[in-house]
Amino acid sequence: MNAPPIARPHRPIAAYALAAAGTLAAILLAQLLQRWLGVADLSLVFMLAVLVVAARTHAGPALLTAVLCFVAYNFFFIEPRYTLYIGARHGVATVFAFLAAALLAGRLASQLAEQVDALGDAQRHSAARQALGQQLAMAADGPAVVRAAAAAFREALDADVWLRLGDDSRQVLRGAQTETVEEHGWWFLPLGAPDRVLGVLGLKLPDSPSRLDAGEREVARAMADDVAQALLRTRLVAEVEAQRVATETERLRSGLLASVSHDLRTPLASIIGAADSLDAWGDTMPAADRSALLATVREEGLRLDRYIQNLLDMTRLGSGLEPVRDWFGVDELVGAAIARVQQHRPQANVDVQAAPGLPPAFVQGALIEQALHNVIDNALKFGGDASVVDVAIAHIDATFDITVCDRGRGIPAAERERVFEMFHRVERVDRGPSGTGLGLAIARAIVLAHGGHIAIEDAPGGGTCVRITLPVGAP
Repeated sequence: MNAPPIARPHRPIAAYALAAAGTLAAILLAQLLQRWLGVADLSLVFMLAVLVVAARTHAGPALLTAVLCFVAYNFFFIEPRYTLYIGARHGVATVFAFLAAALLAGRLASQLAEQVDALGDAQRHSAARQALGQQLAMAADGPAVVRAAAAAFREALDADVWLRLGDDSRQVLRGAQTETVEEHGWWFLPLGAPDRVLGVLGLKLPDSPSRLDAGEREVARAMADDVAQALLRTRLVAEVEAQRVATETERLRSGLLASVSHDLRTPLASIIGAADSLDAWGDTMPAADRSALLATVREEGLRLDRYIQNLLDMTRLGSGLEPVRDWFGVDELVGAAIARVQQHRPQANVDVQAAPGLPPAFVQGALIEQALHNVIDNALKFGGDASVVDVAIAHIDATFDITVCDRGRGIPAAERERVFEMFHRVERVDRGPSGTGLGLAIARAIVLAHGGHIAIEDAPGGGTCVRITLPVGAP
């Protein structure tokens, strides 16, 4: 919304020149009306001149017009003509009644004109502040506020704008919370908050600051206050956001430490216990027991490796990882992910249905394989290794649609968005929460980094489906 520029006050010289011109025009019109139409009473012609000048100027020129029209009417049209002498008593009453009526009408007309001008100025001032308010409402930071303020003051006051933010603006103001006018036409206004000075606003007017009337100065100060409030708002929002990020970082750090302290110590304790048993009784222990202990070391070692890999992946994704892409077959990535799952879940039963003629995808293969591994492993974890996990791969328009469905108890609707949060784990009926709560969070981060989408849906026969949508990509 563009506000109309604020109107300038009438120039006094032009207003008084209009008074003289109006009187001259009334004399000429009265001469024409008397000579060509034979009009005898010409007082209304001069009254009209007074009203026109009063409506376009103010009280001073209106008063001058009334006096000039009184003198001209007496001099040119009251007998004896071309003198200021009035011959008859009724003529004296006429011209002085005309003077009184002209003064009253001029005063009323000038007051009405001033009220109309004041309403127009108020409307323009309101429009200028409204335009500034709309621009400031869309400003999200300090530089955006500065740009909005510069545009608004330039449009409303035809002024060049200079803004400085920060504590060093006090030096420009020569003292906080004060206004200064420089000798070269600069007018400096403080941008103050209740407890500090946020900055200083400098206005360079084409002529000088003295050409602004009281109303324009008031609206300039009000607009400066609006800018100060917007700056304060952006600073408070930035501080709140910084505090939120700090709080979230601390929460994640605490969650990470809690998760690591439990989920890493458990496999380590199993590995250490199995190694101690082998060291103490390995020579006398039956072969089956030694194999079981070695299997425990291997399984817990792989479990520990998965935890550490998840933590490393989450750290890389949290630092703004940009995938290094190449062409990969989606069905091959699914197969590699299943093979990794079967290394620590030998009994896993995964059924893959792939549409024929699938084109390759332009992705970072290792990351997509990790995401698929986490989703399939999560499905086996909650569906059970003895249950079948169905994986369907389809090519729809310019995207790949990969659906992983288990046959477990399903995920409640209230939990379907939260399961993608870090360290959030859904309670299992058989043994409570399981895992670190990072698998699906890592999968979503990888999919989003590739410009895709991941969501939880209901499985047709009961259970949960995780649908991954990836763009085909371009070379």
